[in-house]
Amino acid sequence: MEILFLFIIGTIFGSFFGLLVDRIPAGESIIFGRSHCDSCNHILSFRDLIPLFYQLSSASLCRYCKSKIPLMNFILEFSVGLLFCLAWLNYLSLPQFLMSILSVILSAFDYRHHSFPFIIWLIFALSFIILFPSSLIFYSWLVLALLTEIFDFKIGSGDFLWFFTASFSISFFDEMKLLQIACLLGIIYYLMIKKRDEIAFIPFLTIAYLMLLFGHQILIR
Repeated sequence: MEILFLFIIGTIFGSFFGLLVDRIPAGESIIFGRSHCDSCNHILSFRDLIPLFYQLSSASLCRYCKSKIPLMNFILEFSVGLLFCLAWLNYLSLPQFLMSILSVILSAFDYRHHSFPFIIWLIFALSFIILFPSSLIFYSWLVLALLTEIFDFKIGSGDFLWFFTASFSISFFDEMKLLQIACLLGIIYYLMIKKRDEIAFIPFLTIAYLMLLFGHQILIR
């Protein structure tokens, strides 16, 4: 029962994170204003707001206008619920759990809007700096992020900011392995699925990060 309860709590957080992904780029308040369908603007009822259940019961279609509900909402809710359970079962340490949550949120922003919510990253980054010991070498990622804003490196500064926060939960050597895995996944995606000039890279960093974490867990256990 504890696991089920934690999973439900996690999906609620995931639903809120989905609200952030929808409203922040649109400049809407994340506190005021009731949730509504983005297509028909119909105010959603209580049952429409139950995480996972609504999309499962409605075949991912709005009950009012039958427009498609983004699958990303379901993935976000399920992923966060699963992360809550894994952290409770000690498969994730606290910094790994927080980094995983941040990565899922940033992945959703990057995939949906090709944007990087700096304020959300900053909240997590400050939490890492305050709660966990750090090495000065971690801050080299911030320098690279700054240089990216000045010079055109063909890579977003958000990717380097992501690596800065990842440094609090994995070693620099693991980050280099992670980068190789993410690049390989990105190349496969680009060549086989969606050829375009720009692809969202943080989702691949997130997948590689989780692969690395649970790969270590499998070896340890």
